[in-house]
Amino acid sequence: MKTKKIISFMAVLTIISSYSFFIGCKKDPVLPTVTTGTISQITENSASGSGEATADGGAEITLKGLCWSTTPDPTVLNMFMNATTTGIGSFNCNLIALTPNTQYYVRAFAMNEVGTAYGNTVTFTTLEAEIPDNIPVVSTQEVTEISSNNATCGGIVISDAGSTVTARGVCWSENTTPTITDNKTVNGTGAGSFTSDIAALTPGTTYYVRAYATNANGTGYGSAMSFTTEGLTIANLTTASITAITSNSAVTGGNITDDGNSPVTARGVCWSTSSNPTISDNHTSDGTGEGSYSSNISGLNCFTTYYVRAYATNSVGTSYGDVVSFATTSLNVGDNYQGGIIAYVFQDGDPGYVVGEFHGIIAAISDQGTAEWGCNDTFLSGEFGSALGKGYQNTINIINGCSASGIAAEVCVNYSHDGYDDWFLPSTDELYKLYLNRNELGIFSPTYYWSSEQVYEWSANMVNFNNGNSYDENKSNSYRVIPIRVF
Repeated sequence: MKTKKIISFMAVLTIISSYSFFIGCKKDPVLPTVTTGTISQITENSASGSGEATADGGAEITLKGLCWSTTPDPTVLNMFMNATTTGIGSFNCNLIALTPNTQYYVRAFAMNEVGTAYGNTVTFTTLEAEIPDNIPVVSTQEVTEISSNNATCGGIVISDAGSTVTARGVCWSENTTPTITDNKTVNGTGAGSFTSDIAALTPGTTYYVRAYATNANGTGYGSAMSFTTEGLTIANLTTASITAITSNSAVTGGNITDDGNSPVTARGVCWSTSSNPTISDNHTSDGTGEGSYSSNISGLNCFTTYYVRAYATNSVGTSYGDVVSFATTSLNVGDNYQGGIIAYVFQDGDPGYVVGEFHGIIAAISDQGTAEWGCNDTFLSGEFGSALGKGYQNTINIINGCSASGIAAEVCVNYSHDGYDDWFLPSTDELYKLYLNRNELGIFSPTYYWSSEQVYEWSANMVNFNNGNSYDENKSNSYRVIPIRVF
């Protein structure tokens, strides 16, 4: 008997524990589950719809029905009609005050204390309104020449229905079915085709437009066409290369290729010693509108690296071109420096150019008279080039391959001034840079100067300082020689 009492007591504890467990694990309510049914009895301005609340989510459904809109995913914030019943189950609703020939989106909804749940979306299109026989018949033409503020449309009055058309044109609105109570054009009278200019539009906006024609009996409309105006953006532009660099100034500019559908009201360049300068830094003002322009930068510090980029401002904001860097100098072409005269300063893209540093070509203080190129009828080994940076190696190749004395390359190698003895015979392009700056240097005669570029076994290049042209001439000819070095 004692054993039976113990078992009964344990069974009671188990029952109590189980009951407590289930009480403690009771689930919180969730949103209801609802589906949207089919749409029927569709007319010009009404339709009948249905839905079903299949689960209440653990809380009583207090409101259910249909909501609809001309845009996807309607909510109860749009038009809606609630059913007369609550709780789980099917329901029917009438959709009223609809617009003829318009597509609508419909969803069933159900509410409980948690919130509002929506069913699947169903679409339908209302019927076209019946057109009286005594009003004009008109069609809408395609919308063309769309910009941010304007477009071109038009229509054709197919029939005046026996009564003269006294007004015709197009009407437009952001609503799907514009009428002559909205914005409209007036484009003459009578039957036939017409063209309409639509103006004063808002950028980046979708509009609906349709042609209209009015006679004594009323107004007829064509089908609605939709179009979207171009949006406004910031301008698109590039930064010009840097030229005419001195110790305190430079020249650059920009090119605005697209104003972003909004007139450019300010343009120029901005610069700073930090990358990505903006108009809050130093900047120029160089007019308005699209196209290319030039900018003069001044007030710079010598031997300093600057970053510059073009800018353009329109109603949307300020846009910038690519960033270009350059280094100012404390010396200019024609100044005496390191044993000679500065003849050329390396630019971005040149061999030997280093951002933030000052490098270039120095010419001897005077040319060294005339000399043969040397070793006529002998093709010297080694790589010869015409470009900037090739003169030094060309000269080494000549000295190593030609034992003749007094030749142009030897004159340059043996030249020394103010302790600088690393001179060489310039390449064709190096010599051409000296020709371009000949007036600032003031050391050249209007005659021929040898370059270090070998062409054939019997010829090498020279540059005519009358016109800057280069020719290959017999190595045994004597032309003037100018030593150069780089710094």
